[in-house]
Amino acid sequence: MALKMMEDNPFARHTGIKEWITRAVAAPKPEDDIISEIIPFNSLVCLKTNGIYGKSTFAMQAAMSVALGLPFLGRYRCQQGHVIYLSAQDTDDDNCRRFKRLCREWQKSEPEFDHNLLQNGDNLTCISMCDDCYGTQSHLVDVTGSHSKTLTHLLKFCEYYKVKLVVLDPIEEFFPEQIKNITEFYRTLRQLNTSVLMLSNGTSSSDVFHGVEVGVQLSDDKLQLKNFFTGKKDISLEMGVGIWSTS
Repeated sequence: MALKMMEDNPFARHTGIKEWITRAVAAPKPEDDIISEIIPFNSLVCLKTNGIYGKSTFAMQAAMSVALGLPFLGRYRCQQGHVIYLSAQDTDDDNCRRFKRLCREWQKSEPEFDHNLLQNGDNLTCISMCDDCYGTQSHLVDVTGSHSKTLTHLLKFCEYYKVKLVVLDPIEEFFPEQIKNITEFYRTLRQLNTSVLMLSNGTSSSDVFHGVEVGVQLSDDKLQLKNFFTGKKDISLEMGVGIWSTS
């Protein structure tokens, strides 16, 4: 086979990386954040706790803040919209009790909370995969990486309701153990075209922080964020009577 002249070689059309030096990386705009400084627009966020209690309460509190348009932790602005919370380990009663507890505590600090809830309650959909969920499994993909019926339902739901935030609690229950490459699973989640908050039990051999925009570590007194675009940030926290707040 005859060799082409170098100017005909497609690999030689762009030599060097000088273009990268001046190219601006398209970072999420802060004003588009779903939760200001914590959950960027259209991003994957993973929350780990190292066994510390409270991650489901944290996630439900975030979901309610976005759905109702309330400042998260009383401080961080939320972009109001529809949220779907998929719980793979807690029952519907468990989630309802957590919701009721948060409502009780919010009523103490938000005089218009009950009215807000009545007006915007349809913005929050919470589904327990433990209960009879229309014959669907929690796995979003099967062992071959193909879409499951559950993922098809979720894709259609997100598109129709223009969902701002999806919560998956915990992430390990939504992909088969046989799929070791969690990065491939994350590529599937990006098809939702929304922000996804994933809670991790820390039991998977995969690095759940690899491939996400924001990794969040929750302890009993602070929230540690590692944002791909803005770097590290710590937020002081404390657990009150069943609700997280900034300390």
